[in-house]
This record gives sequence, C-alpha cells and structure tokens, in this order.
Amino acid sequence: MRVQSAIACLGLTGALALAATSFPAQAQSRTDKWDFSIQLKHSDSKTINGGSGSSAQIDGVTGFGLGLAYNFNEHLSFGGDFDWTNPDYHATVTPAVGNANAAYKVNGSLSSSSLHGVVTWNFISGPVTPFVSGGVGGTWVITDIPSGPPVNVCWWDPWWGYYCGSSTPVRSGSFFSYNASAGLRVDLDRRWSLRGLVTEQWIDVGGSVGTPSTLQYRIDLGYRF
Repeated sequence: MRVQSAIACLGLTGALALAATSFPAQAQSRTDKWDFSIQLKHSDSKTINGGSGSSAQIDGVTGFGLGLAYNFNEHLSFGGDFDWTNPDYHATVTPAVGNANAAYKVNGSLSSSSLHGVVTWNFISGPVTPFVSGGVGGTWVITDIPSGPPVNVCWWDPWWGYYCGSSTPVRSGSFFSYNASAGLRVDLDRRWSLRGLVTEQWIDVGGSVGTPSTLQYRIDLGYRF
C-alpha cells in the first residue's frame, strides 16, 4: 500500500514534467524568489505501543498545510511548513500493576498540527528537478480523552455576552518533531509550480512510546513571487 501511494503521489507530478520541458529555462528562475504553497497531505495509519500492553491504532488521514520558502538560488531554499490533520484512533488501555480492573477500548479522534523550519536542495537548476528536504520543529496533539472531571467555566461571547457552562479538560501535549523528504518539483511557468514528495516524520513522545514515525505523501501547489 505504501509503495502504491508513493507512486501515485510522484506520478501525478511527473506527468507534468514532459510539458514543462518545452518552457524556456530562463523563465523558470527561482533565485531570490519566494514560494507560497498550498499542501494536500495523506498520512499512513500507525500503531503505537505503550507500556504494559497498551496500544493505539491511528487511522490514515488526509490533511492540509501551508508553506512559505525563500529561494537563495536555483538549488537552495529555506522556509516553514504548517499542517494539520484530524485522524480517528482506536486505543487499548491496560491496568497498571496492582489494578484489578480489566483492559478496555477507547475510540475517538485527535487533532494534530505541526510547524517546521525546512531546508530544501533542488538537484537541477532547470524547471524539472528532484529534490530532498529536512525539517525540524514541533507537533501539537489534542485528544478527546478526558484528563479530569468536568469544570465550570465562564467567558464573554460576542453574540450573547457573559456565559457560564461546563467544560471537560482533555489530554494534550506538544512534542519535538522532525522529518526528511524526497520528491520531484515541476515549475509550470514563471509563477506556478507543482511538487510531489514522500516524507517520513518522527515525533519525540518519550517514555515507553519513544519516537514513532509516520510515512506521508504530499502534493504542493506553489506560487512564486
């Protein structure tokens, strides 16, 4: 399944390479230009094993992202990517030593967003080039698993004024994360570009979970200015 997804991602980009080769090379200059991109990203499903037999199956999901990068020359660029996803999960919670209760299942969804600084190297100065990139940053995860009993909170709402109600705190966390990518870039004309890439992303959760990784496939539509 991973091989087919990678081929589909890069194949869509590569299909435009033949058309791009007919464009004048000088019209494709990236030097001293910014690239803004809208990103469509699919993450593979992932099983995470915790302590004492606990585990979580995170479903595959498609998310979105935004990117901004500055091209120092035809080969080197530096910028940032921000993305977010909302996958479902299926977890097995096991009792600790001395706890006589049975293990139980938990199903729900979580919200995940990442912000990375990214360095990219384009191998060819022309309009069609393979590239590699690496990113370092952080990932924020919010689940719908309660972390405590409901509490009463009050706030001001712009529509109906002062309001009080019950809110249940949920488990969340922020983690150091990093990634490595390889792909193909096609500069369609002076402004527009398309990239297809395959990414492996690691999240340093720590503890018994360690540093799990996820394989991702991404298509970027870029605008150069």
